[in-house]
Amino acid sequence: MRTNPFQKIYDICNSGNSREKLKNLPEFPRYMDIELTNTCNFRCLMCPTGVMSQKRKTGFMSDETFYKILDEIKIYKTPLRFILWGEPTLHPKLIDYLTAAKSHGIISHLNTNASRMDDDLISKLLNIPLDSIKFSFQGVDKKSYLEMRNVDFYDELISVIKKFSALRGERELPYMHVSTTITYESDEQVKRFRDDVSPYVEKVGVGRTVLSHIDIDKTKLKEDDKKTLLSLKEKESVIKVHPECPEVFDKLSICWDGKVSACCGDYDNMMIVGDLEKQTLKEIWSSDKLNRYRVILADMRHDEIELCKECYDQPDLKEPDRCS
Repeated sequence: MRTNPFQKIYDICNSGNSREKLKNLPEFPRYMDIELTNTCNFRCLMCPTGVMSQKRKTGFMSDETFYKILDEIKIYKTPLRFILWGEPTLHPKLIDYLTAAKSHGIISHLNTNASRMDDDLISKLLNIPLDSIKFSFQGVDKKSYLEMRNVDFYDELISVIKKFSALRGERELPYMHVSTTITYESDEQVKRFRDDVSPYVEKVGVGRTVLSHIDIDKTKLKEDDKKTLLSLKEKESVIKVHPECPEVFDKLSICWDGKVSACCGDYDNMMIVGDLEKQTLKEIWSSDKLNRYRVILADMRHDEIELCKECYDQPDLKEPDRCS
């Protein structure tokens, strides 16, 4: 049975509460999220990149920034996740960067919408080999995917996953994960989705879509898309309870331009704690600014931080009577 190469790290990060974590911070992040780009070829309605409400400059990570990160983390063998606010397969150096990370024994993960996942890219990822990959959906069928992702790619995504699984064959890596979130979809629909994709992957995650952070008036959507988004907002089913913060005590999120954020949900540089042009990752990890965020979030005072006000991190489905 294949196991998630990140699982031991996640288990450590999910153990204990925030106050305990504040007292027992690691000397360096347990893992890091890297944003190769904050551009995307999809126009998803739940995403500030997709609805074009993002204010910060768009771009692609430079060799200088990536290899500066790699030079520092290779000492600690800090695992990397290539995710955040864009589609990483759009970066022309993706394979080079993954190969470089793996050459230093660094566990590496990729999140993707799979729109560029042709046979050549699949082969290159398998040959590295990539440690884990997550295929991102929205909804649980063709209709719900289309209305949230704004592109008719559901069937093609299923086909990519089947092909990736077949070409992987008996290889141990990469660990394959499917993830989606829902708004109004029924238990029956969710079950059918799980049944459809489970034969091809090791894990299927279903959470709830958060839409409260999207201000319709600040988007660049067409009127029809605005109406769809408004309708989906009215059906939003996320349980609005702040979580124990999974971010500030265990990881850093590095933007494409070398800015470092305290949060992977920081789409507009609202929680920047450092800059790789001026500081090392270790300096940023121990900075007064990040420590202030840690104290606030250890006390569960989410409403004191603009970005955290709308944080209801739910990677798995929860029911209202379990969150009271």
